[in-house]
Amino acid sequence: MGSSGSGRLTDYPGSQSKGTGNEVGSGASGGDRCGRAFSCILEEVELCSYFLKHKSAPPTNTILSIIHQRRLFAVDANGESVGALPTKFNYIADCIVAGFTYKGRVVTSSSTPFTFISVDFAPGEP
Repeated sequence: MGSSGSGRLTDYPGSQSKGTGNEVGSGASGGDRCGRAFSCILEEVELCSYFLKHKSAPPTNTILSIIHQRRLFAVDANGESVGALPTKFNYIADCIVAGFTYKGRVVTSSSTPFTFISVDFAPGEP
């Protein structure tokens, strides 16, 4: 008894082969991931400029956008980084290169007992 995989990373759910490079934002379902809204919990919040300056998370309903600086970050209207997007959203870097923009709204934020920020993002078409 053994595994039936090929020994490649593409054996794991959610991964896919490299393809031709023309599939920007394509997901396993065949849809265009770039054009989909999504929600996420931001990471590394306490290391970002917003928290370091204000010593708290941004309030609910704060408008954020996404930028790509080595990693994907949510930033406020002043350009202060609020938190990093989880790595499962790394495909968004390709979407940004393709011309998509993303705006979001803080749905939940808390600074105690730990800093927590949940955001709903929606795409802007290129």
